[in-house]
Formats: sequence, C-alpha cells, structure tokens
Amino acid sequence: MKNEIKKKLAFIVRDGLDGFINYIIENISEEYETKKVIVKESKQIDEAMEWGDICWFEWCDQLIAYGSRLKIAEEKKILCRIHSYEAFTNNIVNVAWENVDKLIFVSEYIRENVLSKIKINKSKTVVIPNGVDLKEYNYQKRNNKFNIAYVGFINYKKGPMLLLHTFKAIHDVDDRYKLYIAGLFQDERYLLYFKQMINEMNLKDCIIFDGWQKNIENWLNDKDYILCTSVLESQNMSVMQAMAKGIKPIIHNFVGAKEIYPVRYIWNTIDEAVNMVVSDNYDSMEYRNFIKDNYSLYKQMKSIKNMLRNLNNNLTIDYVRNTIDNFSAYDVEYIDNFDFKNSKIKIGKIEKVSETFKIVECIIENEYGKKLVLNNIWYDTQNNKIYMSEGFAYSKNLEFIKNIVVQILNLNVNYTNNIAGFIFDEYIVEDIKENKLAYIWERGIPATQFMPTLGYLRIVERYLFAGKYIKNTDKVLEAACGFGYGAAYFSKLCNRVYALDIAYENIEFGKNAYDFSNICWQLGDVSKLPYKNEEFDVYVSFETLEHLPLDTVSNYFNEAYRVLKKDGYMIVSTPNRNMRMNINNPFHVKEYDFNEFKYLLEKYFDNIDYYSVVENKIEEGILYDATVMIAVCVK
Repeated sequence: MKNEIKKKLAFIVRDGLDGFINYIIENISEEYETKKVIVKESKQIDEAMEWGDICWFEWCDQLIAYGSRLKIAEEKKILCRIHSYEAFTNNIVNVAWENVDKLIFVSEYIRENVLSKIKINKSKTVVIPNGVDLKEYNYQKRNNKFNIAYVGFINYKKGPMLLLHTFKAIHDVDDRYKLYIAGLFQDERYLLYFKQMINEMNLKDCIIFDGWQKNIENWLNDKDYILCTSVLESQNMSVMQAMAKGIKPIIHNFVGAKEIYPVRYIWNTIDEAVNMVVSDNYDSMEYRNFIKDNYSLYKQMKSIKNMLRNLNNNLTIDYVRNTIDNFSAYDVEYIDNFDFKNSKIKIGKIEKVSETFKIVECIIENEYGKKLVLNNIWYDTQNNKIYMSEGFAYSKNLEFIKNIVVQILNLNVNYTNNIAGFIFDEYIVEDIKENKLAYIWERGIPATQFMPTLGYLRIVERYLFAGKYIKNTDKVLEAACGFGYGAAYFSKLCNRVYALDIAYENIEFGKNAYDFSNICWQLGDVSKLPYKNEEFDVYVSFETLEHLPLDTVSNYFNEAYRVLKKDGYMIVSTPNRNMRMNINNPFHVKEYDFNEFKYLLEKYFDNIDYYSVVENKIEEGILYDATVMIAVCVK
C-alpha cells in the first residue's frame, strides 16, 4: 500500500446518526483516505461528493435523495446503506437508483421488502449484517437466574405492550424475576400506559427503569436474559451484544427473525417465552459462539472491505481469457490427435461480452463418437481477429477449428441476454424439451447457452483453488464429477483421477470429451463409493451435498472419510442458503446455512478451513454474502 494512492471515501450522514459507521471508518482508514461529513446543509453534500472517489450515504434519507440526483453522482461510486426504518418511508422512492453502485442492507428480509418497491438490479445489492466487536463485550459463564434485560427505545416498533404482558406472565410463575429497562419512552402514551399497568398488575418493585445507558456492556454485567418483543428488526444489536456476553436471548418472532436467529431462541406466544425463561437449558458459550460465527465485527469488516474492492475490480477481458485458459485440459498433442474428419457441430453459442468482443464456443463430435469442447475462443469484431488457447492455436488442426468458428459466426442467430444458442443435434433438442427444468437449473454444459461465461469463470476459480492442494504424485477423486471438465483439469496436476457420477449421460460425456489416459470414469453413488479404504490423497466434491436425500448425508461423509488417506483433503462446497432467499432450485433437496454446514462437517473432521465465494473471488472464512461456501477438511 505504501506506493499506492489511497482512494478517498466520504461518509455522508446526518447529525446523531453516525453510530454505526465510526468503527467502519476506524477499520478501513489504512486502505482508504476517509472523511466523515455530518450534514447540516445541502452544500456539504456537494463538497463531500466532489472530494470523494467513493461516497457512502449512511441511511436512505433526504441526503442520498439529494446526492444521487447531482450531476457528479454519475462520475462517482455511490453507496447507500439501509437499516430498517427507511424501508417503510417514502425516502426509498425519492432516490435516483440508477446512479447508485451498491445498495447495502443489514438483513435479507429488508432487502426483499425494498426490492419489491423500487427498481434496482439485485446484483447491485448486498446483505452485510452489522457486527459485534467481541473485544468490547466480556464473556462470562452464566446460568438461569432472575434478571431480565430490555434494551432500546420504547415505541410502537418495539412491542411495548407485549413486553409488559410477557414479563407479567414470567413474574407470575416466579416473583423473583425482575425486568431492567435501559431505554427511553418515545411516546408519552406508552409512558402513561406503563405507569398505569405496572400499578394495576402490582409490578412496581419488579420493573426497574435505568434510563438510556452510554455503557451498555457494563450495564449488562448482572443480567441473565435479554428480552425482545419487537414487531420487526433488521437484527436487534442489543440482543447480539448481550449474547456476546453469554446472556440467553428470548426473542419474539418478529418479521424476519428466523432468517437471523436459530428457531430455538425464538418464541411465538407468551407461554413459549415463559417456558424459555424458566427452562434449565442455558448455555452461555453457545450464545457467544453464535455471534462469533455469524455476526462478529471481523466478519462484517471483511465483507465491507471485499465489497469496496469489488467496486473498482471490474473483470478485464484478459483476466477472463487467461483464467479460463489456465483451466483448459486440452494440450497441443491431444488436439493434433483428434480426428476432425467428418466431425459435426452438435451444440454451441455466441456470447457478446463487450462492444467489440464475442465468445464463440461449441461441442463437436467426430465419426467415432469422440467429442471436443471448443471453448474460450474470442472474436474481435473491430479487427476481425480470432483468439484461442494454445492447445488450439498451435495445433496442426488449427485450420479445422478456424473454419468451425467462421461457420458459427455466419449463422443467423437471435440473442437473449447477450447469448445466442444453437443446436444441430435432434437428440439434444428432444432431450431439452423433455428435461427443460434440468437444463435451466442443473445442466451447465460447457460451450453452450446453458453455461454463460461469467458463470463458468466462477466454477473455474473454484477448481483452480482446489488445484492448489493437489501434487503430481496424488491420486484424486472427484465425486460427483458432472460433465467432467474439473476432473480433466485435475488430470494435468496429479498422477491419476477417478471421476464418479450417478448420471450415466455425465460419465459418457466425460469419457468422450476428455479421453485422457490418467482418468478413470465411474458410474456410481457418492454414498456408496466403490473404492478401497484410504485410497485417495484428495477428494473434491463441489455442489453435491445439497442434492443428497437427508438419510444419505451421513453415508456421504462416512464414505469420504473412509476413502481418504491420513492427512488427505476433502474439498467440499455447497450454496449458502442465506444468499438464496426466494431461489427455489427444484433439484436441491436441502440447502444449508453456515451453522448447519459447520455442524455437519465437524462430526467427521477436526481440522477444517472455511472459504467464501463472493463474486468471482474466494475469500478466507465464511462471509454473510458468500454465494457458495467451501470447506477444506483434513483427515
């Protein structure tokens, strides 16, 4: 960083609403030149946006409504963070969203709610929950004693009547319980109601008002429960702060609660809340670890830094081409030996990736049934030039390949979302008609309309990541192997690859498209592997877990453990359920969140490193906005 010019990041916020950004500024100041602008008049917004390369508007309010409509907004990177209350105001419809580069939400439910009301591409949004600084909240092992805490303003959003009547029911079971309130009334009517009902229900000595607390960490020291009765929250940070100290949460099922907290911390009825309080089930370390694993400040800052880097990290054509080239399994010798005589194009696509570049790809088949995947071939429309990988470009069969590319470019095609697909094989046409859903969701065949280049790039990045764990003496298993392009890549890195899949057509495709001497293709089931004990150095299993019937999951992991050598690696990935709300893949039996994924893996492996796929990058640890979770497990 010493020799780099820092980008300028302006935080723009109203007076008194900067509480959530101070620690963000502190944590990113080494990478960015930061300025916090407390806005009292609109000209300060103009000045801040003139100064900053990136402009972060904290809250979706009048400030972003004004700033997004300035001419300079078209030249700057504009961010806006929505918490929750803004989702239910007119502010969200007053913003020029076309000028906003990233809209940050702190919960998935709020995102879905806002996106139903405004026009902004979901790809321009991200969910990054607020994090708890664990160093600021001292952990203490506790048990089920009698001090119940409530933290926050007392207003209609917080369910004050439910708070009062829930505590009354708890107190009726055991009069040793006391309710301590750290907060302020925001409506005099609730103050009058509380005074009346506390007197009517004879709770005067049991409800203690401590007022607004500047040091909530200290105030929570002698509390045993944290009670939440809200109707809707983005997270409820006071609950998370209490959990970080080892305090048991008693959380009303507010809108979106189950997307944030485990069901065991949530109640629907007052009777359920009472039972949770009086129960002997109390585990301080579990509450602390839940925050550590899901809502730590470290995780939040990692996601924020990653998002900021991606703002200025647009993929270049060279990066895409070179990365996919590095993954290509075909070498010059293989292409030289392929018999192009009477070969025919079976299926393929043309994809527009920029104003001047198209990608031309297809699968050809020769008279012996052998297939060749011609992919990552780029056509420069401005200069009429064709670029392809070394395996193709230096082959004696180059002219055959060029003729195929020219033939495709001369096709009369129609584009949908920048992709024009074509199919010349009647069997494939009929199969698509019969299995349309499977092709839409699952059959990402390379070099076809069912595999967009950026989707393929993300898969390639995953295989390149796994390849770092493979040595040239290794025996590698990939199961399920799908169409086999991953196994084909691994074959360049190791001694021998075993590629297993339950689908006959996948194995046949792999055999005919990647006919390499060190790949053994096997029809089989991941829950009943046909291999000896301790046979493999590395076992790669990408996006398989979510397809398995629940009664076979334990067999899947037991089998993986059995066939791995001591100190061998299982590299497994699965979609992150938290990022797939309202995405219902009919071929997925169960999608997992991080806690479920971690719980499963730790039954079988002691040494596990976790990684996140975010955009086209793989980051250490599990980030909330990870689209895919990866675990590297050591036997």
